[in-house]
Amino acid sequence: MALPAIPSPRATLIPFLSAAEADRLAYPPNALPGARDVSTFYGTMRVYEWGPADGNKVLFVHGDATPCLVFSKIAQGIVDAGYRVMLFDLWGRGYSDTPLNCRHDVRLLATQILLAIGSSPLSWMGNGNLFSIVAFSLGGPISLAFTGAFPLSVRSLVLLGPAGLIRTLPDGYEDQIMHSPELAPSDEALREKVRQILGVAVSGPALNIQADQRQDAPPPTGPDRVEKTFDMGAVLQWQFDHHQGHVHPSQSTTQYGPLQKGEHIWKKVCDIISARTRPDAPLHGSKLLVFFGQDDDVVVGKETSEEISNLLPPDHLQVETSLL
Repeated sequence: MALPAIPSPRATLIPFLSAAEADRLAYPPNALPGARDVSTFYGTMRVYEWGPADGNKVLFVHGDATPCLVFSKIAQGIVDAGYRVMLFDLWGRGYSDTPLNCRHDVRLLATQILLAIGSSPLSWMGNGNLFSIVAFSLGGPISLAFTGAFPLSVRSLVLLGPAGLIRTLPDGYEDQIMHSPELAPSDEALREKVRQILGVAVSGPALNIQADQRQDAPPPTGPDRVEKTFDMGAVLQWQFDHHQGHVHPSQSTTQYGPLQKGEHIWKKVCDIISARTRPDAPLHGSKLLVFFGQDDDVVVGKETSEEISNLLPPDHLQVETSLL
């Protein structure tokens, strides 16, 4: 039995726009190659997959705020190097629905990886099939949780500004209504708090939506490759304005998600990488590559590096810092 869900802009926006209007959106429905909408017990999710069918496989898992478009150019570069890639929008982001009556915790989000790779015409796991994961921010602990549960399937991990070990959450995340939404005086008050955290405007430019001109939206047909550069600030604004279910997972992930105190999630995989456990796993005795942004004030590189070092010996950890 499917959970109730708030539909994404795939159902609430795109059918009311012309093809030209949809193409001008900050996140157009045909933004990336290999798009498909996957129906699940939790709602419908957006998945993209392209690249050589016989190439080594790489899965990208994005963070809390931005949908998977944040990886578009990186993914295309990986494809150009001969790899097969997959990206998907987490629940309540981009073109994925928002499941209700469930916590948006690491279990729900890590399960989404299974749903994404299970929708592929190719085998991503089982029978010796392996894939690598590149994860950003919240995607870090999500990917670690998945790897801990399915250690025989993951070839390598690259984490970009990973959450899970954050010592102090940024302003707004600790607000009472983000952890007890029932205390919010109104739905609009909670929406305003999420808006402040995301740093978007009160409202973006209005769209010419003709409610009486709904038509069945055809399956998205994307380009053969990524050529366009997407404005992530504009994508955030579009998502806040037009995804009717975006506020709920933003709040629920803050309350229940793996942003902090995720040592148990990290440790299980760190023990494999450092060769303490699971000698049968591809990650056994390998090295974890972690990138931090020099000016990132959410996932502070120095602090998180210290926390990782408590779980992983230095010869199994490579930390890089970027100006971006």
